[in-house]
Amino acid sequence: MSSLSLSFRSVTRQVSLGALFVAAAACASPPPPAQAPVAKVAPPVAPPAAPPADPLATPPPAGVAADKPFPSISHSKLDNGLELRVVTRKNYPIIELRLVLFSGVASDGAEPGVASIAGELLKAGGAGQWNAADLAERAESLGASLSVSTERDSTRISIAVTTADLDAALDLLGAVAQKPRFAPVEFDKLKQRELERVRNAAKASAGWASSMVLYRELFDLPTAVHPYSHYDAKPSELDKLTLASCKRWYQTNVTPKNATLVIAGDVDPETAEAATKRVFSGWKGEKPNGQVFNAPVPPEQRIVWLVDRPHAAQSQVYVAGLGPERASPVWPALAATNQILGGGVAGRLFLDVREKRSLAYGTSSSLEEPAHSPVPIVLSAGTQTAKTGLALQALLDNLDKISSAPPTDAEVGMASRYLSDSFLFRIETLAAVADLTVKLAVLGLPDDYFDDYRHAVRKLDNAAVFDAAQRYFKLKNPIMVVAGDAARIALPLSHFAKVVIIDPQHDFQPGKELPMDVNQALEAAPEAPAPAAPATPPTTAKKPAAGAAVAPAAAPAKKK
Repeated sequence: MSSLSLSFRSVTRQVSLGALFVAAAACASPPPPAQAPVAKVAPPVAPPAAPPADPLATPPPAGVAADKPFPSISHSKLDNGLELRVVTRKNYPIIELRLVLFSGVASDGAEPGVASIAGELLKAGGAGQWNAADLAERAESLGASLSVSTERDSTRISIAVTTADLDAALDLLGAVAQKPRFAPVEFDKLKQRELERVRNAAKASAGWASSMVLYRELFDLPTAVHPYSHYDAKPSELDKLTLASCKRWYQTNVTPKNATLVIAGDVDPETAEAATKRVFSGWKGEKPNGQVFNAPVPPEQRIVWLVDRPHAAQSQVYVAGLGPERASPVWPALAATNQILGGGVAGRLFLDVREKRSLAYGTSSSLEEPAHSPVPIVLSAGTQTAKTGLALQALLDNLDKISSAPPTDAEVGMASRYLSDSFLFRIETLAAVADLTVKLAVLGLPDDYFDDYRHAVRKLDNAAVFDAAQRYFKLKNPIMVVAGDAARIALPLSHFAKVVIIDPQHDFQPGKELPMDVNQALEAAPEAPAPAAPATPPTTAKKPAAGAAVAPAAAPAKKK
């Protein structure tokens, strides 16, 4: 077959196949009309899982904390009259010792400051075989420090040691109480330090200066001096003290019949008593004659006592009165009233005077705890000089409100819970247990007092708290004491009552008086700027004449 015929066949086949495709396309159904695109719908998303509940997001329900009763106290007494109180707590091999003398600042009598200096001199002057330095070194060799603190109704000599050093610690206490050296050189140094302290306080401490006047007025007696009327000694009073004064105080007050020894920690009562007898059985001395604590006389009129602190930028404001005796059964309700008024950052004083009115850096109320008189109730505020009158008004407003309307359920519940539950933290350490045992002895309270107190606080209701507020916080003529710049705040303070200005650097003697003027504005006027120094015309140095001697320049002074 020729090549021509093959090409023809190939072409014919291609034409036939093309025709077949065209025919098939013609017979096929026409394409459907174009449709609008359909939007895609996202599938539903499952909601996220809820986060786990925060256990700290809501406060726990109100309730009563688990009870932990105050530790039991074992009592015994030596033949010479020294009382021994032992609290056994064997958590750690530690023992806290407190030798308590029932004479403190209130025992000063006609020599203010003598109890504090004589008490400190028991240790600082050396005792027994040890001089002052040896006594401190001996305490340090036991890993301890020997301290003396003088309070209103007691003088306390304290030391803490390990169980193995109980006898050595008692030897130190025994020497201090029975064989003080009263070294003259140590007395002179101690007296000088006290003089510097009170002189600086009179110049620099508004709280100290105002407290000196506050206690004098709270415990005012018409014909005598109340033992609690001295907050501290004045420089002129300390100047008069002698070493003989301290020795007289020691002989009268440091006696076994005027003392209690508290031993708390890893020791049983029998061991403690035997060790105490070894050291203290030879101690002799009678109980001092009882002091007279006449009832203070309430003021017949309102007076603002203004302790002058020239150019002071701040003022310290006190408003105070007297409540019941410390051992009164109304004490739990009184403590709750104080807590509601100004016992903390949830108290009315803080929320109103500081937070709402912005009148004070700090403000609070407190209850003092003397052993032999009505308890002082004290409201306080530290404020700017210009706002002194406004701060005093705010304290008086809150004092009036607490005794004019019952507290809320929330306030009583919060105060009750705080006073009850916070007590558990006060017995957390062995030192705290020892100090609270001392407090029971000084105030003459029974061993189970703290447990009964917590129980009574938990049972308080609005009526009991309001009754205490009406009886003891409604003060007809409260004591008002302010320490600040008299030149600026005397007139605003006269809005409240007659103002008596006192100079703290001259024995706190009353001076100038301002009559009451209810029309005086409460906010003090701005302080006047100091007058500018007159301008000095420049001087022209004269040229020395020819041939004149020129004086040499002065040499610069040497720094000391």
